[in-house]
Amino acid sequence: MFKRVLLAAAVAAAVSAPAFAEVSISGSAEMDFFARTNNGDGTKDAAGNDNTTTKFLQEIAIVVNVDGKDKLDNGSTLSWRLAQKVATDWRFDSFGAREAWIAYGGDWGSLKFGNQWSNTYLIQDWPYASKGFSGTMGEPGYTGFGSGISYTSPSFGGFNLQAAYDFGNGNKDAPTAYEVTLQGAIGPVNLDMGYFAVEDGAPVSHGGSKGNNLTGERKIGTDAVTGKDIMESLKGGKFSNWIIGARGSIADVAIRAAVRNITSEVGTAGKNVKADQMGYLLSGTYGFGKNALSLGYMHQTAEKDGESHSDNDFDTIGFQWDYSLSKNTGAFLQIRHNMVGKNWADNEAAWQNADGKAGSKDNSTRILVGTWTGF
Repeated sequence: MFKRVLLAAAVAAAVSAPAFAEVSISGSAEMDFFARTNNGDGTKDAAGNDNTTTKFLQEIAIVVNVDGKDKLDNGSTLSWRLAQKVATDWRFDSFGAREAWIAYGGDWGSLKFGNQWSNTYLIQDWPYASKGFSGTMGEPGYTGFGSGISYTSPSFGGFNLQAAYDFGNGNKDAPTAYEVTLQGAIGPVNLDMGYFAVEDGAPVSHGGSKGNNLTGERKIGTDAVTGKDIMESLKGGKFSNWIIGARGSIADVAIRAAVRNITSEVGTAGKNVKADQMGYLLSGTYGFGKNALSLGYMHQTAEKDGESHSDNDFDTIGFQWDYSLSKNTGAFLQIRHNMVGKNWADNEAAWQNADGKAGSKDNSTRILVGTWTGF
C-alpha cells in the first residue's frame, strides 16, 4: 500500500510540475603519460653543467560543461554555460574560471556576455595546434575575455563574423581587449582569420586561477622587508595577435597551413620595448581504417625588438598516431621535438618551450601516450 501511495504521488508531481529549461552536461576526459628530455630543475652539477634530466610525468584533464537553454516567447533562445577543468590545478582551477556566460540568440545572430573564450585563441588551439603543436601554435599567451561581450553573425555566403570586447574589471585604468574573426568555407577549403589586441595591459596567460582575464600590472620583484610583490603598471602597454589559416582534405589526407603574428609592447622600467614574432605552420593527417598518422612542422622567427634581431627562434616537429577505440574514445602516441636558437633564453615567449626547463638553451623532446574520450 505504501509503494502505491508513493507511486501515485510521483505521477501527480510529474503531471503538475512546471516546465523547466533544458539542462545538459558534456565534456571530455584525457589521460596523458609522457617523458620529456632536458627537463631539469635549473640547478648545476659540480662541473657547472645544467641539470637536464629526462622526467616522466602525467596529466589528467577532465573538462565538465554544464549547459542550459530556454526558448523565449519572442522566438529567441537564452543559453548559458558553466565550465571547469578538473584535476589540472594550475589551469582553470575554480568553477566558472574556464567559462561562465549567458547568451541570447536568434535569426539575427547571438550576443554572449561573461567569461568566454577568445575565438582567435580557439582558432590557434584547434585545428592548427592539434597533433603535436599545443605548446607552440596553440599557446599565443592568452585564452579569452573575463568580462566580455561578443556578437556572432548568422551565416552569410558560408562565413560567420564574430566581434568581441572585454570591459576589464571595471576600473578606469583596467586594460581592455577586443577581437574580430571571420571563418567559413570556399568550396572544399575552410578559411580561419582572427585578430586579437590588448590596450594598456597584457593577457593573463594560460588561463590560470584568474580565468580568462587581463592584467594592468605585472610583478617585477619582491620587497625584501615586507615580502610583498613589487608591481609595475602596464599602462601604455600593448599586445596583439593575428592568424590566417586554411585547411581542407584531398581523399584521405587532411592539410592544415597557417601564418600568425604575435606582437608585445610592454613597459620595462618606464620604456616600452616592442617584440614581434612570426609563426608558420604546415601539417597533414592521413586516415586509414581506425588509424590516423599526422606529421607537421612549425617555425617561429626570432624576435625583432626594435633594437636587435637575436637568435632566439624555434622550430617544432610534431608527429601523432591516433587509433580509434570507439566512436567516443581514442588512443594516441605523440612525439614533439623543439629546436631552439642559441639565445632562446632571451625570448619573451620562452614558456613556449615548455617541454624543456624554463629558459633552456637546449633542444627538447616530448614522447606522450594517452587516451581521450568525449561525453
